[in-house]
Amino acid sequence: MAGMSLPCGWSLLFLVIFFGLLHAEVVHGAVAPQRLPPTEGRLLRRLAAKLGVSQWDFSATGPCGSGGVECDCSFSNHTVCHVTHIFLKAQNFTGELPPEFADFPYLLQLDLSRSLFHGGVPDQWTRMKLQGLSLMGNRLSGPFPVALTKITTLTNLSIEGNEFHGLIPPQIGHLIHMEKIILSTNEFTGHIPDALSLLTNLTDLRVSGNNLSGRLPEFWGKLPKLEKLQIEGSLLEGPIPSSLSELTNLYDLRISDLRGSGSAFPDLSGMQSMKTIVLRNCSISGRIPSYIGALANLKHLDLSFNKLSGEIPASFANMGRVDYIYLTGNSLSGNIPGWLLRRNNIADISVNNFTLGSSGPNQCLQGSINLVESYSPEMSSLNSIQPCLKRNFPCVASNGKYQSSLHINCGDKEVTINGNKYEADMAPKGASELYVSPGSNWAFSSTGNFMDNNINDDNYIAASASKLTMPNSELYAKARLSPLSLTYYGLCMFSGSYTVKLHFAEIVFTNESTYYSLGKRRFNVFIQILLSQGRMVLEDFDIKKSATGAGKSIIKTFQTYVKNHTLEIQFYWAGRGTTGIPERGIYGPLISAISVTPNFQLPLAVEPPQTGSRKKSPLSPISEAFMIGIPIIVIFTALIVGICWIKQWRKSSTHKDLGVLDLQTGSFTLRQIKAATGNFDAANKIGEGGFGSVYKGLLSDGTVIAVKQLSSRSKQGHREFVNEIGMISALQHPNLVKLYGCCTEGNQLLLVYEYMENNCLARALFGKLSSFFVSPLKLMLHVETHEEFL
Repeated sequence: MAGMSLPCGWSLLFLVIFFGLLHAEVVHGAVAPQRLPPTEGRLLRRLAAKLGVSQWDFSATGPCGSGGVECDCSFSNHTVCHVTHIFLKAQNFTGELPPEFADFPYLLQLDLSRSLFHGGVPDQWTRMKLQGLSLMGNRLSGPFPVALTKITTLTNLSIEGNEFHGLIPPQIGHLIHMEKIILSTNEFTGHIPDALSLLTNLTDLRVSGNNLSGRLPEFWGKLPKLEKLQIEGSLLEGPIPSSLSELTNLYDLRISDLRGSGSAFPDLSGMQSMKTIVLRNCSISGRIPSYIGALANLKHLDLSFNKLSGEIPASFANMGRVDYIYLTGNSLSGNIPGWLLRRNNIADISVNNFTLGSSGPNQCLQGSINLVESYSPEMSSLNSIQPCLKRNFPCVASNGKYQSSLHINCGDKEVTINGNKYEADMAPKGASELYVSPGSNWAFSSTGNFMDNNINDDNYIAASASKLTMPNSELYAKARLSPLSLTYYGLCMFSGSYTVKLHFAEIVFTNESTYYSLGKRRFNVFIQILLSQGRMVLEDFDIKKSATGAGKSIIKTFQTYVKNHTLEIQFYWAGRGTTGIPERGIYGPLISAISVTPNFQLPLAVEPPQTGSRKKSPLSPISEAFMIGIPIIVIFTALIVGICWIKQWRKSSTHKDLGVLDLQTGSFTLRQIKAATGNFDAANKIGEGGFGSVYKGLLSDGTVIAVKQLSSRSKQGHREFVNEIGMISALQHPNLVKLYGCCTEGNQLLLVYEYMENNCLARALFGKLSSFFVSPLKLMLHVETHEEFL
């Protein structure tokens, strides 16, 4: 029996040890969270009360691992935990940044992005040993927070999407461990500091959307580890520095909207890891290097709105793996490659100078290839090519059927407002899209995809999430979006003066007390003004700011003069505004509706459509100049005076004789003319002849004009003008001095011309032969002897 007691004792001992360990494990599991130091527990409770955090667990299990709080429990042989990570993203916190975060001695990562914090960064934070800090998407303001430059342990910093202003200080060079720094979408000014070159561990640098000045720096060779570089829309000047070629680890390069002098194409041949290349609107000239087509990892290529020339490299035929190719707005020439027409992915080569070739397209394609205005002006006379491919999208109206007004409900269904039918515009696509309305009276061309949102099928129509209460809310419930460029074409318009109204309302961002209210949408608008193409009428336009709030309508009104029957209105994103609020990929132009109405009486008869160029005369240049140029000038002058006389006396008997004329001149008030010429100040007189005096003037929009004030001494009778106009009403010539319009108030008869310097009319008509014809022209026309007007 005694021999059996030893095993029994050992068994009992083993049982005691086993249950002891089991009890210790249970106790350990229950009390482990309590090993968070009391000071850190109290800090968390204080912050929860101050910020209104409800998701932290302060029960027996403790806050570690709950509500974005992470702890490291490896201290003191796994007996003590410390808070190391606090993630409080998209919480809509208000007030100032709490200084208490500085009291967590082991805090490494702090994320307070997408909230409503205001003010600056607390000085107490200089004690922190942070490695990562994100304050992206708040209302923080003031100068660059110097306190951050003293947290020298930082490797990752984002203050994107705030309201910081002033210079980026040289103390930023103290952050020698920095790997990723995002300063985009603030109001920083001045140069990009050379101190950034001291951050030799940088892999990611973004400074887009600021108000910086000066040229791009040359220090890129000092940042050999850089993988991502984004400098879009920051008002910097070119050229693109050659040192950029030393960044051989780069895979994401975005530079856009540079000012100043142009650039040669930067050397990117050593960047074999490149995935994204955006070099947009940087005034880059020359040919596209062929090695671009050999970059095996490339997925996104945007070289739009530059001055690139030559053919698309043959190596691009190997770019079937590239998702997006944007080459719009250049001077590329040669034939359109067949491989590009067979692409299934996005490609935009619109607005270039291609030629037809043996197998080139003669019509615009539906789908992912945008070819609008892709052919050179020399192709405009070919009837085999559809107008959408020709420069300036010419009219295709038959029998002279033109329109005098246009109304589009952008992004939504048809609706009637105040008796005007706003046509539906509901095409869902837009990355590389030409859409022509069912009636072929308008079209739009859209370019670009929303980047960084990880969505393959972008949405190009925005819908308001809340009910709108403004008048005519049907026009604003939805709107068309564009991530890059959106051009609306008014097709087959009568030539003449129009009022253009652009209807806007910010329906994506809100007025609520959430980070959704922090978005800043900024874009530019170009419109045809007084015969000039693509003049900017709105720059850095912010709908919400202009309308004093989201969900409010605002109408911007402009005067334009349509020639050649096509009106173009372009909306362009120049890299400005937020791109990550409320989430990534929300930015760019947004337009709710467009209305275009005439400033002239509708003509009694329609003008014939212009579908091709005038045939060449078989005469010699000198004979052609005599036979065509001089009679044109004589007839044109009579036509101008006759038209304005007819407008003044349109109710008289002579009106019947003008039934077949198309009166397309713009109408000016006498007040406008007096303001432009300083009330016909003698100092502005630039000549006087048989028809009267000519004055130089300046319109309110900056257009320089020449005003001819017809004299009562003129022997030309009104009836003679009417007879001549009846014979030559259809006469047109591209080299005639441009007529802006006339004024017939009271007893005044005023003609408003384009102002031309130093005998340039004669040069326009006769080129190098101008000196031979100047005197005969003046003698035959009895016109002014001053050279500035001729």
